[in-house]
Amino acid sequence: MSILYLTDQGATLTKKGNRLVIEKKGNLVHWVHAFKVEQVVVMGQVQLSPGAIAFLLQEGIDTVFLSYYGKYRGRLISEFGKNIELRRRQFQKLDDPGIRLALARSYVKGKLNNCRIFLRRQNQGLNQADLTNTIHQLRRLVNQADACDSIESLMGMEGAGAASYFGCFQHLFRVDDITFSGRNRRPPQDPVNVLLSLGYTLLANVVQTQVHVAGLDPYLGCLHSVEYGRPSLVLDLMEEFRPVLVDAVVVQVVNKRIIRSTDFYRPEDREPAAFDFAETESRRENYPILLVHTGMKKFITHFEARLQQKVLYLPSGRRLTYRQICLEQVRALVRFLNDGSDYLPFSYR
Repeated sequence: MSILYLTDQGATLTKKGNRLVIEKKGNLVHWVHAFKVEQVVVMGQVQLSPGAIAFLLQEGIDTVFLSYYGKYRGRLISEFGKNIELRRRQFQKLDDPGIRLALARSYVKGKLNNCRIFLRRQNQGLNQADLTNTIHQLRRLVNQADACDSIESLMGMEGAGAASYFGCFQHLFRVDDITFSGRNRRPPQDPVNVLLSLGYTLLANVVQTQVHVAGLDPYLGCLHSVEYGRPSLVLDLMEEFRPVLVDAVVVQVVNKRIIRSTDFYRPEDREPAAFDFAETESRRENYPILLVHTGMKKFITHFEARLQQKVLYLPSGRRLTYRQICLEQVRALVRFLNDGSDYLPFSYR
């Protein structure tokens, strides 16, 4: 099964026989066997024909709509999850302050520990003092998390860990033309932050898909505050995967020169062509720096390759892909809600 990303602006997805066909200006761009598609991700100005929409709904193929630069717009789903009893237990259990605190603590410890392990692995060939100090600080924060008696204190600890982590992140990059001076977003101001923001959006999509598969409500979590339109549970569950599935890919594609400074440009430096949907959209949303289409495709390719990488998943003792592990972690949360089984965050090895 495969994930079909539609990034070619002005293209149209149609259903022809047993194939999903991508065309642009009457010319064939690409096609796939329809039965092999697990999910469709539509990025920017791409059209879906009525026949393609009917097929996607009929087959229950999750279809996600993002802006070209990763802003979530919505989903095409045939029906909501039918497991009302599970969602009822989710609301009942997460109404308990003690249960919310226990889960939030697991999410924070999982994220900080995986940040620590990621930096430790990166530092094996660098032996950089700032990285070593941050690794020790993250270890201390993980050990102190058990003493936190409120979600607010946990969020403060997570914030301190993130500040320390990104404070030394610049040491991971070994190229001259792409540097990192700190985390920024909404909108990102430099190439590394563009890649981080895009990666986190793609990761959120992966996790939200698994949440839908499991039948949970994506809007009720415990670590991130519940707000109108915010998928708090998705944000909770993706925390432990951020350094593993996004940060690692960003460092890889930059250091291996897969993505270069020439894959970015600033819209104010040139006038958009009338047919350039992506650039017109970027100006409307005030993005100061953009990833060109070829760079976008390269990043998505390596992100998907990371998701398909197999590693040992300790709870089952089996080698699973990272995408499967995302689903297993959601299922672990379901077991926690159903019978009180411990929720253990995924640990990067």
